Amino acid sequence: MEIKAAVREVTGKRPVRRLRKQGFIPGVVYGPDVEPINIVLEANQFKKLVGKISESVPIKLVLEREGKTEVFDVFMKKVQIDKVTDEILHIDFYKPAAGRTMKINIPVKIVGKAIGVEKGGILEVMRNEIPVETLPTAVLEYIEVDVSNLDVGDSLHVGDLKLPEGMKTLLSKDEVVVTVLSPAGEEEETSVSQAAPTEPEVIKKGKKEEEEEEE
Repeated sequence: MEIKAAVREVTGKRPVRRLRKQGFIPGVVYGPDVEPINIVLEANQFKKLVGKISESVPIKLVLEREGKTEVFDVFMKKVQIDKVTDEILHIDFYKPAAGRTMKINIPVKIVGKAIGVEKGGILEVMRNEIPVETLPTAVLEYIEVDVSNLDVGDSLHVGDLKLPEGMKTLLSKDEVVVTVLSPAGEEEETSVSQAAPTEPEVIKKGKKEEEEEEE
C-alpha cells in the first residue's frame, strides 16, 4: 500500500480549513525515532484507499520534502472525522523504530464453518482483534482462526492461536477468542459472526471541537 504526501508548511485552524476546501487532508507522521512531520495528502487519493486500510496494514508513505523524495514505513493510527459531514479532518501515521518491537492490534479473520453451527449452534466471536507485541516487519494484516472443528460448547482461546515466531500476545492465554453457543431452545439457526478489519482509531468531531483543537 502506497500513499503520496507532501510536507505541510501551514498550521493553525484557518489555513488548515483552506487546505481542506482545496481538496487536501492534513496529517502528521510521528514515531520514536522521527520528529513529528506535518504533512498533507490529496483527499481523492486517500478516499480510494481508506476502505482497504486497517491499523495492521503496512503503508509506504512517499513524502516530498525539500525537493527530495523520502519513503517512510508507517501504520495508520488515528483518523479524525467530522461527525456531521463525515469529512476526514486529520490523519495520524505512526513510524515504528527499525529493529524494535511495537504494540499493535491485529484483526481476527474467521475461516471454516464450525461443526456446532451445522447442528444449530451460534458462533460468537469474543475478540475481533488481538493486541500483540512484534517487530514492524512481522506485523500480520490479520490472524486466521479456523473454527471448523468447534462443536456446540467448544471454544478457542488465545493460547490456541498460531502466531509467528517472535510475536507475543498481550492477552491471557485463557481468554476466549471464539465460542459456539447452544441455541438454548431457540429456533434452530446458523449464525456466523465475522470479525471486521481493525480500523485505526476514528474520532468524530463536531464543529466546536474542531475549532478548539490545534492542528
